[in-house]
Amino acid sequence: MFRRTHAFRVKPGQELAAEIARYCSEHNVTSGLVLGIIGSVTSARLNFLVDLPGKYESVDYPGPMEIVSAQGSVALKGEDTVVHIHTQLSRRDMCVGGHLDRAVVFSTAEVAIAELDWQLRREADSYTGLNELIE
Repeated sequence: MFRRTHAFRVKPGQELAAEIARYCSEHNVTSGLVLGIIGSVTSARLNFLVDLPGKYESVDYPGPMEIVSAQGSVALKGEDTVVHIHTQLSRRDMCVGGHLDRAVVFSTAEVAIAELDWQLRREADSYTGLNELIE
């Protein structure tokens, strides 16, 4: 089931999604489950699916905000590694969740990924217009 578990830190000022993708590339992680992310961000852009096929609305949120939770997957689409993460962010006056587009780390982000011993794959789905997991 799990090949190994990766736990690492994304540092202040780094872009969270890009650093997770970079880590996966450097450590040859092409199939896994993002078990969780905690930490804080200075700003974030979340995407919200508003219509099919594949129509998103992006919303920018100023921080600082806490990363309350995050989970997702790492899979191959053709030869490309795709990291797909949904997150919940909060500050004193609000809490919001959605598809993580980008976020700049404030103090830290602790990331845990369970690398699978089998390959997750994605391909374009004609109905949703999105890159969906396949069997």
